[in-house]
Amino acid sequence: MDRKLLKLPFSPDSSPDWICPTCSKGLLRIKENSFIHEEARHSREAHDHPAWEPEWIRSIYTCLLICSNEKCREVVASSGTGSVDWDIIEDEYGQQDQVYSDFFIPKFFEPHLNIFPIPKDCPASVVALLNESFKLFFSSPSAAANNVRAAIEELLTELKIKRFTTANGKRRFISLHQRIGLLPAKYAQFKDMILAIKWLGNAGSHGHGEVTADDVMDSYELIEHILQEIYEPKVKKLKALAKKVNKKKGPA
Repeated sequence: MDRKLLKLPFSPDSSPDWICPTCSKGLLRIKENSFIHEEARHSREAHDHPAWEPEWIRSIYTCLLICSNEKCREVVASSGTGSVDWDIIEDEYGQQDQVYSDFFIPKFFEPHLNIFPIPKDCPASVVALLNESFKLFFSSPSAAANNVRAAIEELLTELKIKRFTTANGKRRFISLHQRIGLLPAKYAQFKDMILAIKWLGNAGSHGHGEVTADDVMDSYELIEHILQEIYEPKVKKLKALAKKVNKKKGPA
């Protein structure tokens, strides 16, 4: 996961290397003549202010992105916000100059980007919640973090961690914090990671401070590692490869 790729603003002339969400191979490139941006009303009205400067400009953009993989050529719609800031340009003589340029930040992709690869054997209930988080990552970090928390709850259910207890004939749900404590020794190494995801998700749910894109990406890095270790462990792959090579006593 490239954090800079997901956070930095871009210009229409140099769009980021977003990976195609369909083939996961090609890069998304802005379709020629599809990029449109217009200054927002509140920004236009601010021009009359005596202290107005170009840095006050705010705009809205929309465009189509095309996958560079000729076998895919998926079409992705994107929209977001724009602003104006200083940029450095170089003329034909190598002289540098400062000019105002438009920069844009995405808020929406359809289909959504896959922020990190999910193991193919990951349970569908967990995958669905992570995909919801990916959809919301650019527009609502708090909601995105909350969906990762929900994905962790589903993961615990898939790992057979009980969700409720019965006392005096009444069924009572077990809190996520308590369920984390019920993880068997086999998964004990993930307890601190899952607990961290829980706290980040709680911040997104209850408004305990502003959840940032970096906070969500922290959650993504943690859950990506957990899912990889459970459903696609590298050690298992390497052991299988070694077994194959040893069996043939040469290249597999």
